[in-house]
Amino acid sequence: MKFHRQLSRKQKGSKNQEKAEIKLGRAYERLVNQRNDFLHKLSRFYVNGYDVIVAEKLNIAGMARNRHLSQKILDASWGKFLHDLSYKAERAGRIVVRVDPRGTSKEGDMSLDRDYRASWNILQQGLVGLEWPEPTPVEMRPLLSVSAQAVVAGQVPSAKQEAPCASWG
Repeated sequence: MKFHRQLSRKQKGSKNQEKAEIKLGRAYERLVNQRNDFLHKLSRFYVNGYDVIVAEKLNIAGMARNRHLSQKILDASWGKFLHDLSYKAERAGRIVVRVDPRGTSKEGDMSLDRDYRASWNILQQGLVGLEWPEPTPVEMRPLLSVSAQAVVAGQVPSAKQEAPCASWG
C-alpha cells in the first residue's frame, strides 16, 4: 500500500510520521467500510431474492491456517457474510441451511462441471428435512447472472422476476 511506503520513509517520532500513521489508519478504515458495505448489500440481495439459502458450513479458522491462502480467506470475510446473511434471513422469515462440505464435489454425475456438481449437491443436502420439493435443474447456466458492480450499485433485478422453475414455482 502506498501509505505503508510513505510511513516507512518518515523519521521515527516526527510529526510527519504521526500524520502518515493517521493517513494509513484512514485508508484501512475506508477499506473495512467498503468491504462491510458490499457484504451487507450482497446478503440483502440473497435474502430479498430467495426463500431458502443453502451454504457450506466451512471451518474458516482451520482454512486460515494455510499460510498461502490465509490472507485472502480472511480478507473475503466469509464468516461476517454468513453471519449477516443469517440474521437478515431470520428477520425476513427466510431459511438459511448450513451443510457439511465433505464430499459435495465428489458425488453425482462426473460429466458435469465440478463447481456446478458441488453446488447441486449442497442444495440437495440443504433441502433434506425441509418440506420443499426436490429441485430439478432447468439449465446448466445460472438463471440469474449478476455482477458484483450491479449489486453494489443497487441495480439488481429481483430473482423473483425470473421465470419460475417447473418444480419450484
